[in-house]
Amino acid sequence: MTRVLLVDDDPIVLRIYQQGLSQQGMQVEAAADGLAAINSLRAGKPDVVVLDLMMPKLTGADVLKFIRSEPDLNALPVVVLSNSYMNQLAAEAASFGVQKALLKVRCSPALLLRTIREVLAGKSGSEDLSHLLAVPDRIPPAPPSPAGRGSVGPAPPAPAPAAAEFHAQARRGFLQNAPATCAALRSLCQAVITAPNEAERDLRLQAFYRKVHFIAATAGLAECHRLAQMASVFEAMLFELIGKPASLTPSVLRTAAATVDSLALLFDCARNSDRDVPLSAQALVVDDDALNNRLIVAALQLAQLEARSTNDPLVGLQWLTGTRFDLVLLDIEMPGMDGFEFCRRLRKLPNCQKTAVIFVTSHSDFESRAVSVLSGGDDLISKPVFPLELSVKAISHLLKQQIAA
Repeated sequence: MTRVLLVDDDPIVLRIYQQGLSQQGMQVEAAADGLAAINSLRAGKPDVVVLDLMMPKLTGADVLKFIRSEPDLNALPVVVLSNSYMNQLAAEAASFGVQKALLKVRCSPALLLRTIREVLAGKSGSEDLSHLLAVPDRIPPAPPSPAGRGSVGPAPPAPAPAAAEFHAQARRGFLQNAPATCAALRSLCQAVITAPNEAERDLRLQAFYRKVHFIAATAGLAECHRLAQMASVFEAMLFELIGKPASLTPSVLRTAAATVDSLALLFDCARNSDRDVPLSAQALVVDDDALNNRLIVAALQLAQLEARSTNDPLVGLQWLTGTRFDLVLLDIEMPGMDGFEFCRRLRKLPNCQKTAVIFVTSHSDFESRAVSVLSGGDDLISKPVFPLELSVKAISHLLKQQIAA
């Protein structure tokens, strides 16, 4: 009997995968965090480890480092389950060596079972690249979307009948609990915002993260793709903030509250319609600071969006007249033309009436926010930019735009 060590910090996700693998004759031991996984590995060697990367206490990369450092374990096959926005953590895990990496939002018990069997048989894995985590130098990236533009994830392949039934059941259960889930999200977010001190805020942040972590994984199982996209990047942002309560700036807290509202909207859309296509979008960055330009473009690429940048507002307006951009990120203070004037001119262009505009600025005061709205902007984010916060804002506005279309 194949022995599997399954490591994930969400008990419901653990139960779903443990039940699916056990029904196929595998012996599954569950570990709820990295420390529990290491203790289990010390007690006995499994045939394969299935490992989440984002976990408090010890990450999946920490567990992998332990495995590869132990003589009795260093050849142990490892299958990673990951969030697509954890590029740095995934790259660290890949440096220790993994046999296969699966995107959690695209995974299912049937896919995981097939992957485990392939790994134990010494095969390279499924040819379906949409399920792979694109880790540099380890696993090839997914092919471009048919539209030829950046996307948060390629459309999933048509599932087999048994898998389709599993996803249908998962979707019904997931969406049936949507009101309670949204209420819990609002309560947890408010608890973080109103925490009396940094220590308490970090504890509340961990509870908030665990809820979003569950939503991201379960939305993927339920094939609620837009919900999974939004929750995945939000999960990554919250995970990055754990242990860093001082990083919970007013801008980040506003973004967290707005994202909870976005998730509620996406839940409503999923309950009212089966139409749920992956996001495809292209962004323009206009900032006279070359360093900020590179940082913002990198943040958008982290969200798997195509991005083009310029430090000249006039060049940016020229590009907008000939190319359709779904999102524009604007500095406010630029020589020759400030961001507010740029936005007013942008809104007069025939193909930019509904383009999402986010101001990226060192001014986060009320007056700047008011002027940004009056000039036609949709949102504002403060410098220095927290890349994952920017990714969250970008995905949120683009999904809202897609829903309204």
